[in-house]
Amino acid sequence: MNTNVSGIPTPRRRRSAAREGATAGARAARGAVRRCPGGTRRDLTARVVRRDGASAVVEIVGEIDVHTSGRLRAILVALADEGRTHIVADFTGVRFCDAAGLGALVGVNNRLGRDGGSLRLTGVRPAQRRILQITRLDQLFRPHDDAGDTLTT
Repeated sequence: MNTNVSGIPTPRRRRSAAREGATAGARAARGAVRRCPGGTRRDLTARVVRRDGASAVVEIVGEIDVHTSGRLRAILVALADEGRTHIVADFTGVRFCDAAGLGALVGVNNRLGRDGGSLRLTGVRPAQRRILQITRLDQLFRPHDDAGDTLTT
């Protein structure tokens, strides 16, 4: 008999022979490695589509999450280091953005703000726009529908 963290005895659960065989077969099929259900590879591309003086428009495609946010931050900070103080991130191709992605965007905006610049978002999907409203980041990024409109405001 096993005990839990409190020292209370817990009975050992027995697996049926059919279930044990199914589990062993599945384990062998995947090479005895447990895979995360969301273990698909997430790609992110960020391409500068327009440069005008101190401004730049960056087209972002893919998912912004804990695995890709560092890469996005590095790309946007590199633009800031080139002297681009006003960056527009085109979110039309962004399928997903989690808290790590939002954190990267806030960090880039803070970096640009030191030089009197800003980060603006365009093409934000309704679900992502709602997240920005809930977190009040819509006041920081001021999402727009058109990248050209964003550069003029």
